[in-house]
Amino acid sequence: MARTETPDQDLEASREAARRQREAQKLSQTFTMPQLPTASGEQTVSHEQIEFFKEHGFLILERLIDEDAIKAAMSRIWDYVEVRIPGASESSVLRRDDPTTWRQPAFGKQPPQPKTGYYQGRVPVEYFDRTIKLHDIGTEDFLLDLLPRHPCVEAIAKRMLGPNLRPSNVTRGVYALLPGPKGRSAKGSMLGPHTDQVCQQLNTCAYLNDVEPRGGGFTVYPGSHRIMFQAHETEANFSPNAHFREHMRKVVNTIEPYELCAPKGSVIFWHGRTVHSPGIHLGDNIRWALFGDYSLDHPVLDDDEHRACGQYEWFKNTRRFREDHFITEDMWRGWSI
Repeated sequence: MARTETPDQDLEASREAARRQREAQKLSQTFTMPQLPTASGEQTVSHEQIEFFKEHGFLILERLIDEDAIKAAMSRIWDYVEVRIPGASESSVLRRDDPTTWRQPAFGKQPPQPKTGYYQGRVPVEYFDRTIKLHDIGTEDFLLDLLPRHPCVEAIAKRMLGPNLRPSNVTRGVYALLPGPKGRSAKGSMLGPHTDQVCQQLNTCAYLNDVEPRGGGFTVYPGSHRIMFQAHETEANFSPNAHFREHMRKVVNTIEPYELCAPKGSVIFWHGRTVHSPGIHLGDNIRWALFGDYSLDHPVLDDDEHRACGQYEWFKNTRRFREDHFITEDMWRGWSI
């Protein structure tokens, strides 16, 4: 007589398979951007930099953002953190001038996801494990001016994606990775490779502090954009096809991820189909980063239509296109490059 698995046994087997897959993940290698010829004249990026982006799915341009502007922004970010991020006790509250409060923080209870209104489906301020995501300050002008509206960053985005960009009226917000217990070793299982389930074209990450090896640097799977582009029905909207999981497994099993290290003020540009992950953080400092998104200014779904398809990521400038091109072999046909 055939043995029948119970739902609980099926769930446990699924969890065990996921655990084994995670344990088998490749360990990231730390990566710094090679010296490529830079732009000259009226160019914003060089031919060599564009070719690197097309091949690898990302490009790091160092020290694009002025250090004084970052210093002023970080003062305001800490003002926000010290008010909005509760500690489990008075002694566990994060303090900007006390690094002993940064390691393995004990956060207070996080409110539940709002079920209605503007913030429906996502908590406006997230804090869990050693991660903080400040989404709801993403519309503040000082952050918009720091990244998506920054003249150099915007000019590069226009050169790469196209001049007709959607207005930049929101960033994803500030993401912080805090130090964990001392004495840990880097393992591939610490990574969480994924792609974003929204409309994805050109994305950016600005480092608000120097990010050194194993300091939580944004981590990418180089070349994965070319694989995952073919895992969708259409070019930009999240539209997984029947081969999506197979393609994702191929990326995770065959590509060695890069942990991107760069000085304060550097900006990472990455293609929206690039598989990525928070970095492995074994250091002593907080890794601070500001994330933003660019897309062409095409008609998009309205709020109710986004809710109907399960997208509540109001903190991203990634509303789904009302009409999107079907996939072809040419993944750059809509880009300026």
